[in-house]
Amino acid sequence: MNFELKEFTNIPNCYHSFNVVNESQFESTCENLIKEMSFFFKRSSFEGLKILNPNPIEKIPQYFSSNNLIYLNVRDGIRESQIIYQLAHEMCHYFMSTGIKNDELKYFEETLCDLSSHFFLRNKPQKIHKVYDDEALMNITEIDLSSSTSYDRYNREQNTYIAKLLLPIFEKNPSLWSEVPKLANIEASTIGKLLDLWKNKATSEHKKAIQEIQNIFK
Repeated sequence: MNFELKEFTNIPNCYHSFNVVNESQFESTCENLIKEMSFFFKRSSFEGLKILNPNPIEKIPQYFSSNNLIYLNVRDGIRESQIIYQLAHEMCHYFMSTGIKNDELKYFEETLCDLSSHFFLRNKPQKIHKVYDDEALMNITEIDLSSSTSYDRYNREQNTYIAKLLLPIFEKNPSLWSEVPKLANIEASTIGKLLDLWKNKATSEHKKAIQEIQNIFK
């Protein structure tokens, strides 16, 4: 893997409160997270994967499946929590390869990748990562969910609300992450049909957890 770090501004006297890591720790933070995620997603090969920071195209993290390229966008000092939050999201896209086929259901992919950020932050032993994540989940507005409705792919508040509902299911069944890449090979017109087909493809030990996800979409 290739790592590149540019254009960072250190924040004097804030290293403890912001959990800042220095340039030499950037690679190890990425490597450690990737190793952890590979265990859950059951993926061991990362040939050709590149992780670059910051994003020279847009001021957002992005994954480009065509060339296995992840851009992060961590700028105001190098906060480990922010690296984990961004990279866990983009790595989830990476593990799903080309992603969910139906564009109208891409919001569920974005939701799972948002969930990945929350899950892997909270999976770290350091309390500061949970504090960072609690702030992200706080005051999320509740919405009504339907198995036949399409939602906006990039509505962050909506996706985070759904991720908040999914989080306890994945925390109770962490091996469910190994089933997530199977979503990329499913043709479905609604979230209800997508989840039905996903459950059919899943191993027996994960069918109950996917049923719990189905119950969220009334």
